[in-house]
Amino acid sequence: MFRAYINFLKGYVDFVGRSTRPEYWWVWLMNHILFLPLYILIFNNEINQGPALNFTLVILVVSIYAILAILFLLPTLALKIRRLRDGGFHWAFIFLHFVPMGGIALLVLLAMPTKEVEIVTIDRSKEVEAEEVSPFE
Repeated sequence: MFRAYINFLKGYVDFVGRSTRPEYWWVWLMNHILFLPLYILIFNNEINQGPALNFTLVILVVSIYAILAILFLLPTLALKIRRLRDGGFHWAFIFLHFVPMGGIALLVLLAMPTKEVEIVTIDRSKEVEAEEVSPFE
């Protein structure tokens, strides 16, 4: 679990490659556990808006939440793209967030098993030799 989170933080701008299902879901769980105290503080203050509301505390909690959300935005985006690629889907499916009910569809795609893809290698040495001959000769 912690190894997946360390890999998440190390590959924060790595948009190439693949991430397995456990790597994605362990990070997802850890991020929600990390943000849980902030959720509790925010919603507790939203529910109890009586005279004891401490406006400074609300601003502090919302500021911490916003800073953490901005810090984790790029690594989470990279992890989702790697997970989509591992599932055999195009990276552009990340834009399903902007479609109504697209978040649920994206979660389904992220939960798909790893798709085994045959890696094709191209031998360009023969093409280079062929390009050396000019058509004007």
